[in-house]
Amino acid sequence: MQARFREDYAGEFVILETKWSGGKKSETREWIPNPIVNQHISGRAACIGSQADHPSYGSGYTFDYTMLQRHRGGLMGSKKLQTYGTGTIAQEMRLDFAVETHNDTLGNLIESEYPVNNIVYTTPRNCIRYPGQFYLVPYGPQLIDMATVVYLAAFDGHKEIFLLGYNNYVESEHKDWVAQIANIFATYPGTQFTLVGEKTAMFDEWLNCFNVQTTTYHEFVGYCDI
Repeated sequence: MQARFREDYAGEFVILETKWSGGKKSETREWIPNPIVNQHISGRAACIGSQADHPSYGSGYTFDYTMLQRHRGGLMGSKKLQTYGTGTIAQEMRLDFAVETHNDTLGNLIESEYPVNNIVYTTPRNCIRYPGQFYLVPYGPQLIDMATVVYLAAFDGHKEIFLLGYNNYVESEHKDWVAQIANIFATYPGTQFTLVGEKTAMFDEWLNCFNVQTTTYHEFVGYCDI
């Protein structure tokens, strides 16, 4: 993974079709321009990767992240958080940016008309399958959705990124999800990543990164003026 940023991103070619003929490969490609201009005041983002922090999850460590959709960020929005999350979280609250690659959840978002007024990132295949509904994840990193959420926040140039729902209570079918997120931390050394919640529930692989720190829910609420 390379540290790339939206401010330098004009767009990219997407392969629509690949054919083999006479032992030669031909591709049909389409240029997809960057449709997003992300202007943020505070340089702060909150990434909600799972429901593990929600009171209904039963982890014992709880924070109702849905309150962030009403977050104003104090005087002149100087502490305003842009919110990033998965499609599952988007079904609970409005996010500034959502990431989803699973067809069932994408179908639910379309049915609720969530993409009409909100930005949802997904794969090139899903963008083609549902024209006009979704946005392309820049450069298409091979990551699970909750890791892509963190990648996008860093890609958008936020200098402080708070991670909610990222801890050892998360149930994931992907064994390398912890390593994927650690790789993002290492790729963006100029970004401060803060794990919100109980420190003992965090992975050493993350805590050992020099640009990673932890904070309690109470400290997070005060620091970000929630």
